[in-house]
Amino acid sequence: MLDWRTPQTEDMQIIREYMHKAGMRSSDAAAANVFLLREKYNTKIALQDGFLFRKYSGKGMAGRDGLAFPLGDGDIAQAIRLAAEDRREKNKELQFIYLTEEQAGLLRKLGADAPQTDPGNSDYLYTAEHLAELSGRENQKKRNRANKFERVFPDCRLEVRTGFDEDFCKDLVEVEESWFDGQEERVDSAFVEREEIYEACNHWDALGIVGVVVYTKEGIPAAMSIASEISQGVYDIHFEKSYGEYAQDGGFAFVNRAFAKYLRDRLGAGWINREEDIGLEGLRRAKMAYNPDLLLNKYHCTFPTDL
Repeated sequence: MLDWRTPQTEDMQIIREYMHKAGMRSSDAAAANVFLLREKYNTKIALQDGFLFRKYSGKGMAGRDGLAFPLGDGDIAQAIRLAAEDRREKNKELQFIYLTEEQAGLLRKLGADAPQTDPGNSDYLYTAEHLAELSGRENQKKRNRANKFERVFPDCRLEVRTGFDEDFCKDLVEVEESWFDGQEERVDSAFVEREEIYEACNHWDALGIVGVVVYTKEGIPAAMSIASEISQGVYDIHFEKSYGEYAQDGGFAFVNRAFAKYLRDRLGAGWINREEDIGLEGLRRAKMAYNPDLLLNKYHCTFPTDL
């Protein structure tokens, strides 16, 4: 039986090490997300026999309720047997989720059902070069939006922090609160997201967060974004906000482009993951508007527990 527990901040470093070794690129593999989304998905982890196991309870959402593929350097077949034994002892079905195509193929060879995928779970990936430059006709609208922000708010400045800074976090949260206050309908997810942003600030260094705030020349925080590294050269954008007149005049496009340039030039980013659209048409349109370079499908399948 696997020794499941809720992930803590002290687990983040070893989780990052497993993700880096595996070369993961999906948003679920960001150590920061393992922690920040632990309550939303009732996330549990187990570190056993040289493998990292993750378990999620996605409240019936397709492809979000089950175990992630075990990550480690040992006998993967034995790790899968451990997962199967754990589910069998609890009289539960073994669903593997968040699988790469390669992982799904391996499980299929070991006896899993045919893998399935849900479009709402696919991550939108872009090269850092793409988002940093927004070149070409296909990116003209977003490029124009980012340029408009610079015209309307000349002498705006960008500040980035890779380590915790209390005053910086206050400004970052101010952007979130201003965005939140401007929402006519405050859905549950907006409240949850706000708490996650506070948690990201409270555990900044442990989560390996890098953040950016865009200030007007008067010093007003107009936009912000928060990211972390999934694996070498792959960064996940956890949150991105602008509000009011700043958003209307291109704040989102500007902070996206400026942050991508920083991640590329200063932190060596090659890929930027802007996460999934969870089946929401508005999110899908927003992410497609940046013309993704890759839609990273995530597969799920049922695996027999009577091995």
